[in-house]
Amino acid sequence: MGQVHLKGRILQLLGQSESLWDYEICDVIRKEYGLDGPYWVGTIRLSLTDLHSGGLIEHLESKVEEGGTVGDERLLNRYRLNDFGRLRLRQTGLMEDVA
Repeated sequence: MGQVHLKGRILQLLGQSESLWDYEICDVIRKEYGLDGPYWVGTIRLSLTDLHSGGLIEHLESKVEEGGTVGDERLLNRYRLNDFGRLRLRQTGLMEDVA
């Protein structure tokens, strides 16, 4: 069996946790799928935006991570799976035991 598509895997990860920061999701996805570079980080972050816009996940908070130099800040976002996202996971068969 092949790998689950990126958005499906993101939903699975959020279904297994109370909430996750976007960088935590990026780390797992990039490792599991063998993806490297800023293109894939952007693709994963865009997928999170799509899932949020589709009403499957909730944005909980944002924070700015300060870098070592001026202009080296990074915006971080924390998400969680909502009830509609859980329902869609069950309906699509991506996860049967989502709490």
